[in-house]
Amino acid sequence: MNKATFNYSECLPIIISLAALAISFLSLFWNVVVERKRSKAKLGVWQRNHFYTGGEDKRTEIELLFRNLSHRPTAIIDIYIREKEGGILGGSGYNDNIKLPIQLEPWGVIQKSFRIEKNDETRMANILVKDIEDNEIVVIRGSDQKWVKAK
Repeated sequence: MNKATFNYSECLPIIISLAALAISFLSLFWNVVVERKRSKAKLGVWQRNHFYTGGEDKRTEIELLFRNLSHRPTAIIDIYIREKEGGILGGSGYNDNIKLPIQLEPWGVIQKSFRIEKNDETRMANILVKDIEDNEIVVIRGSDQKWVKAK
């Protein structure tokens, strides 16, 4: 047998195993990229006001509708009422009027409502909602009784 000729049949198992290893690395890389992209829960928040004019308690009731738009569960961990100057009027869950954390199942919808204190009503500018992944959603307070989506 001539040493100048190369026998590919001896190298074929090595070539196949290297190709399988390359495919497995590509698959692993792709799974990591896709999982990182999916790991972010997409949270939608809507807000609606109810204005009460008669009776003793004339405070405005604010309804918040939370919708998880992903296949991952998520949770709302903080809800702050912010004033026009940028300060915070009500702490976590607006002075404990909203029980936190709010667990949202995949594709789930939860509605929570609370009444705003009379002295905070004129000073309130917006609502800051934080989820478990530290995403912040600012809900601009609407002036009518229609559902308004946060941006």
